[in-house]
Amino acid sequence: MRKFLTVFVLLLIIQISYTQETVGGRVIQNAKDKTYGRGEQKGDETVDKALNKVEEGINSLFKKKDKKKKSSKEGSNNNETKTVQYDPSVTVTDESGNTDYSTYKDFDFVAGENLLFFEDFADNSKKRWGAYDTNEMAVVSIENKNWMEVKSGSFYPLGLKNLPKNFTLEFDVHTPDRNTGSLGLRFLDKSQANALQDPYLDNGTELTLSPITQMPKTGLATFAIKTNNNQTNPENEFPFYSWQPELNNYYAKISLKCENNKLSMWINKEKIIDNVEFLVANREHVLAFHLQNYFVAENRMYFTNFRLATGSANPKNDIATKKKFVTQNIYFDVNSDVIRPNSYAILKQIAESIQSIDGNIKIVGHTDSDGKDTDNVILSQKRAESVKRALVNEFGIDANKLATDGKGESVPLNKNATPAEKAQNRRVEFIKI
Repeated sequence: MRKFLTVFVLLLIIQISYTQETVGGRVIQNAKDKTYGRGEQKGDETVDKALNKVEEGINSLFKKKDKKKKSSKEGSNNNETKTVQYDPSVTVTDESGNTDYSTYKDFDFVAGENLLFFEDFADNSKKRWGAYDTNEMAVVSIENKNWMEVKSGSFYPLGLKNLPKNFTLEFDVHTPDRNTGSLGLRFLDKSQANALQDPYLDNGTELTLSPITQMPKTGLATFAIKTNNNQTNPENEFPFYSWQPELNNYYAKISLKCENNKLSMWINKEKIIDNVEFLVANREHVLAFHLQNYFVAENRMYFTNFRLATGSANPKNDIATKKKFVTQNIYFDVNSDVIRPNSYAILKQIAESIQSIDGNIKIVGHTDSDGKDTDNVILSQKRAESVKRALVNEFGIDANKLATDGKGESVPLNKNATPAEKAQNRRVEFIKI
């Protein structure tokens, strides 16, 4: 009898160890399984739930052991040192209004200057978006910003046609729950432009972002490439740490740059992918998104400030040849003159350009037509002054070389009728005088 019990216990330990490894790798495998049919998706979710229950049972068996491990040196060093704080919705400044750029000095993302698509849901409308089920979408207000809530399935911008060969893409995402699913960014062959709501497609590359995984305090990005229904999963797993709902970091700014089919990506200030082969060559692509309910019965995410652009910023050349450089890539807090810290890279380019040329520069702020005319003039003037202060205090530009002005909404570039047109009008100009 004693011998039988010994064998039974050994078999149980082996099974538990195997189950822990299987569940631990489940998110990684799921993140790689990018495209599948609706029936397969339903079955996969059922398996996930079953595995979660198994894992809970395993954790309860080793409850005391886990607590001891967490208090050990080895347990405290693995992930705590990798935790990266996300950026708050309101920028912290000193008493003089100066932004602290120190954590963004290695952030080298600069958005394209030719704006092709922008969406901030300021008009409370979701009409510019399609979805597998539009009832799963709604526009809501969170912290004085409008967001589109998506609960599940595919969604995509209706007004955006083929992606250019080289582009930048940015958007903000909010995951309000500690347990959440995964977000897929789909770059699909243009032949599938009429089926973007379908979760099972034949050609394209899907990048999956999972802020919650079985690895504590570690998010994971992976991608898979599908050509003529033949899927390949390159050996790529890109961890990230600043978008962590389990640590109350519910917000993330996603920034992507695609150049010659190669991808670089940032989550908040973290650069997690650097110039890797990504898109299928010699194909034109369209954009869609997809939410998966891995490890959760229900899922919801919120999105805003989508910005797709092309063309690299070249302030030095524009100031030298056109006597003017115009940018929408200096970001401010909402209805504020406080500069967001992720503006550091473009400010650095502008500062280097001003230092290299003779003559003075006038910094002119512009706004869209929302709000009162007088308020917009004051806001544009304050924003121009904030830019001057940053160039002087952060980059050492001679203050006597810089003048400021604010035009408010008085010099629009367009009719101010759409979110994209309003975004184009919210700009800062650097004019050689």
